[in-house]
Amino acid sequence: NDWGWLAGAIIAGGVVAPVLLLWGLSGSGAADTSLLLNFESVITTLIAAMLFREAVGTRVWIAAFIMLCGGMVLSYDSHKLSVFSPHSLAIAGACIAWAIDNNLTRKVSGADPLVTAMLKGLGAGSFNLGLGFAMGGALPGLGTMAITLALGFFAYGLSLVLFIYALRHLGVARTGAHFSTAPFVG
Repeated sequence: NDWGWLAGAIIAGGVVAPVLLLWGLSGSGAADTSLLLNFESVITTLIAAMLFREAVGTRVWIAAFIMLCGGMVLSYDSHKLSVFSPHSLAIAGACIAWAIDNNLTRKVSGADPLVTAMLKGLGAGSFNLGLGFAMGGALPGLGTMAITLALGFFAYGLSLVLFIYALRHLGVARTGAHFSTAPFVG
């Protein structure tokens, strides 16, 4: 029964979101992007409460509101028009896709987190590798590939396994609130 939820998570978070993020990054700075990524936690909380009926307490709503306000204040630029660029909208779209991924992954968090992370990595990685080849990309040298795989193991694989454990025990809204400290570190 988990295959549909898992496939949806892979498509939303492993296919759609990375493509939107990378295109958004092509026209936006890393600092601005990092601040925009705070929307992921807020949207995750909204989806968890509204669509999946997760009980979300007052403290989590306050935290989501503070994250939203903090991201807006820190990214405010009085010299720019209050218009969102297409690149910013793509980054916000990535946040929505990851919020969907987070909620769908919560539905399968009772399964083995190692297997879930492996399937998500293989599914999303295969698609994105194929997309890279289709766009004319080539594999890097073995040294670069080894470093990239090691970084991916820790930055994606291990963090995803821990994220799934957190989903299982904390719920998606609370896990998202804790996870959202990453953009501020970035």
